[in-house]
Amino acid sequence: MKKNIIIKMLLFMGFLVSVTGCDKLLDVSPVDDIDSRFVYSSLDNFEKGVLGIYGSFTPENSILIGSIMADECKLSSQNRGIDAYGDLINKWEYTSADDILLQTWKKYYYTIFSINSLLENVDKVPVASNQQKSKLNSLVSELYALRALVHFELHRNFGNSDADDQDTGLTIPYTVDTHVDKMPNKITLANFYKMLWQDLDKSLNIENAVDFRLSKNAVHSLAARVALYQKDYSKAVWESTEVINAVPLSDADHFSEIWGDHYSSEVIFRVKRNNQDKIRPNFLWNDLSGGIKRFHASSKLVHQYGTGDVRSSSFFVIDGGEYNINKYPGNALGKNINDVKYFRVSEMYLIRAEANLNLGNIAQSLGDINQLRRNRISGVEPLGTVDIHTILRERFMELCYEGHRYFDLKRLKLPVQREKADVLEGERTRLGADDNAYILPVPYSEIAPLS
Repeated sequence: MKKNIIIKMLLFMGFLVSVTGCDKLLDVSPVDDIDSRFVYSSLDNFEKGVLGIYGSFTPENSILIGSIMADECKLSSQNRGIDAYGDLINKWEYTSADDILLQTWKKYYYTIFSINSLLENVDKVPVASNQQKSKLNSLVSELYALRALVHFELHRNFGNSDADDQDTGLTIPYTVDTHVDKMPNKITLANFYKMLWQDLDKSLNIENAVDFRLSKNAVHSLAARVALYQKDYSKAVWESTEVINAVPLSDADHFSEIWGDHYSSEVIFRVKRNNQDKIRPNFLWNDLSGGIKRFHASSKLVHQYGTGDVRSSSFFVIDGGEYNINKYPGNALGKNINDVKYFRVSEMYLIRAEANLNLGNIAQSLGDINQLRRNRISGVEPLGTVDIHTILRERFMELCYEGHRYFDLKRLKLPVQREKADVLEGERTRLGADDNAYILPVPYSEIAPLS
């Protein structure tokens, strides 16, 4: 019974899919009363089940945590008191019972459960021709890639991202079945990465060419990101280069159009959002229904940008003496709606730069950093040297509010260092890697099954 309820609530989120146009494929609505067998009755219905996975995936959880745990945000004076949102995480005063942490954990694992439900029953889908077999193989590959992607989000949030000791370091369970009554333990980093790469190896038959579903370029992007965290720098270079060779880097003239969803040539994979989605990137920083600003941009981040940097005008807008976060300004559907830009080719340049730096290929690393800067800053002079701090600063400026900053610092065991102007009087400005609040805990309600 429990399994059937979860299937109906999660597996078929978005099962009633409009097929009147590409952009409508992910305009989905939750459905509670569909017989789960219906999804396996035809190849078209199975594809709708796969599309429903995208409707349940909420990368906004990682975007929020990756920003407010770090030094990208400043708590708004309107976001305090009993109705405050994310303030305890931002002030490093959270507990394992924090609702944001619990919802992040549960939503990601529910998405994984839905993926596993489809994979376990794929043999029930009737196929009559070689073309249908090829299509089914592509959908299965897509599911394996999605399972790897969502597990990696859980690992970034709750696992040990330091890969120096993979045989003893522990991270989140990697689940590959729908046994809801199992009590999985944490696993070693070595086992986690082994299972993740096995899923990525099974995702090579993806045939998608649209950017709102995982494609081969998106799989290479995920592989590059994973390899960087795992410190497999040669693989990170190879995977990122595959993407860089296939996807152009936006120039300054078109960069601002990315964020209003008007221009997507640099975007490799985006998670579609519409006015029915309860969670969207726009909602993280503002309570639009109540007219409340939850978080402002930090002074530390704002002051990184120099004259002629198109990112400054694209990411921030001044209001009442504060810099408001404007990276998600709204699109044609409404001022509070934007797609999540999950993979962009600029991240691949930054991954390759960091990987080459660690491999001792300094000239190649510097070349990628300067190329990115040329495409963002008018009249910029090339840098003559590069080190890890140079690359982290570029990641800070380029990837802010996309769910990277805290996780970047965490994987390198670096402290979070805020400026005094970005915290309330008397509050801490530094969170060291040895601080109890540095690593997010598994939510309290999940501790027993994992102990």
